[in-house]
Amino acid sequence: MISTLVAMAAAAATHSVQIDHGGTPVQATYSARVDISTKTVGAKTPNRMDMQRCQWTATVVVDRALNHGPALTRTVSADKRISGSEHGACTPDRKSGERNLARHEAAIREHLISVAERDRAPLMAELDAVRNLASN
Repeated sequence: MISTLVAMAAAAATHSVQIDHGGTPVQATYSARVDISTKTVGAKTPNRMDMQRCQWTATVVVDRALNHGPALTRTVSADKRISGSEHGACTPDRKSGERNLARHEAAIREHLISVAERDRAPLMAELDAVRNLASN
């Protein structure tokens, strides 16, 4: 059984940067969200010890939004993965991944800031492209 959830625990992780583009300040807000998938592995047989484990994998996705509109809003990165496992089967009310993500908040925040720094040049290029398109 595989289930996929979207955890909003990391949604509180945001990072804002302000850049100057042609004399106009542009504010970009980067938000982290986490997609969690769980999978039960192992066997549960009668008269034997339960061998099931709930394996979870969290993928940190970083979205960018600009203060002046949705034009250049997009997903910037989805390359950070965090995983773990717990004893027992995965059930929807168990929320294994969300509960364990609290231990990884610092890594998620660090990844968010790193993505924002790497996105500076592509963002400037996108802003230049929009300006060039608008001036034609």
